[in-house]
Amino acid sequence: MQLHAAKARSDLEMDGRNRWPRHRGALLISWSGLVSIAASSGHWSVTRWFLGWTMENAVESQSLLVSKPEGLDLDDPTLVLRSAAHYATACSICHGAPGVPQSPVVQAMTPSPPRLEEKVSEWSDEELFWIVKYGIKYSGMPAWPTQDRDDEVWAQVAFLRALPGMTLGQYAELALRGEPTGIDFAQGAESAAAPDGVVENALADCALCHGRDGLGQVDEEAENAFPAIAGQPAPYLYATLRAFALGKRRSGFMELPASRYEPKVLEALARYFSEQPNPALATVTGSGAEFRSATTDLPTDSNAVDSPLVARSPEPFVPPLSSWQDEAGILEREDDVSNPMTPTAAPAGLVTPREGLLEFGRRIAVEGVRPLKIPACQSCHGRLARGNNPYYPYLEGQPEWYLSEQLSLWQQRKRGGTVYSHIMSEIVQNMSDNQIAAVAAWYAEQPHVRRRK
Repeated sequence: MQLHAAKARSDLEMDGRNRWPRHRGALLISWSGLVSIAASSGHWSVTRWFLGWTMENAVESQSLLVSKPEGLDLDDPTLVLRSAAHYATACSICHGAPGVPQSPVVQAMTPSPPRLEEKVSEWSDEELFWIVKYGIKYSGMPAWPTQDRDDEVWAQVAFLRALPGMTLGQYAELALRGEPTGIDFAQGAESAAAPDGVVENALADCALCHGRDGLGQVDEEAENAFPAIAGQPAPYLYATLRAFALGKRRSGFMELPASRYEPKVLEALARYFSEQPNPALATVTGSGAEFRSATTDLPTDSNAVDSPLVARSPEPFVPPLSSWQDEAGILEREDDVSNPMTPTAAPAGLVTPREGLLEFGRRIAVEGVRPLKIPACQSCHGRLARGNNPYYPYLEGQPEWYLSEQLSLWQQRKRGGTVYSHIMSEIVQNMSDNQIAAVAAWYAEQPHVRRRK
């Protein structure tokens, strides 16, 4: 046994001595600086094949862990529209689009990004999801800006699936709102423009999704692809934009445009959209002047979400559980409630018919669920409550998928925003998935006006 051990040690020592010259040679070659790393030199054919083969195998194997959400329809026009503008502003410069050539700069890269109309059919849905979410090292393909928004990644996959069949006109309408060459999103372009031009460029950027009227761009088959921001309080809009810019609220769609502009520009955007009329607010909550009057109080030195404006804002109003109902009379629609308490079976009971789901959501929104310490949503998001605190947004008529997704993110503690965001995070911990679905459905059904083509 000792002889075998001694021989093994001797073999290892000999092997180490034999390998050291080879290692030293490799180090010397690297140290010499003579290895070509120039993109202009390209790769040998065998190197190019090997790298591509390795990447394909890695994506195929690692995407096996990806599960498509139950009920997800990648042909849903709403999903396609949600991600169209992002593709136009963040992806097309490298990968091109119908009628849009790839940048000559990226064509000179090694490797050169492919035109996706010609390539997406080669990948499965799960593989496309993996590539979009995680990116590819050493290729210039970035990861999704946040790893916490799988819903956005799936929306981008839906757009990629639709891309090969798009005409130039269809792409221009979906992604550029009919202006295929009207917007310059080149990095640094906004800094070279005059101040008014920067704001105008930013408005054009926002309008791709939200419309210049702030009511959300729509398509014939996708009316509720984007949340409405017209008439939201300017302090809320500004704090939200800054949260996106600073990564305190996560969204691959919003972080890039929000971080593209200086706080002064975001301030101007917040003022602009807060002043856009929203007929839905007049229908549901009056003129909205009670809370929009705070738009003149935006800070002049706005470098963070916790700016002096936020510090001066009032304490959030949440009715105490000891006096559960609306003693101050601020909850709208309380006259429709026949019982001040949600039925005992409701908090955990499964309600499947649409009418029952809406009634369930109405009771939570107007009454809350006292046994679970869930206050009435309207105690903060009703008209007078928003007047007390301009950092509370209106929810009436917002897309159902949007409200549900935001509540789920809060439940997972992945949702930031204004300095009051933590309040929602604590409340939603007590809500079931069915309660979230019910509240989202009820608010989405409230009277609202959407932008029409």
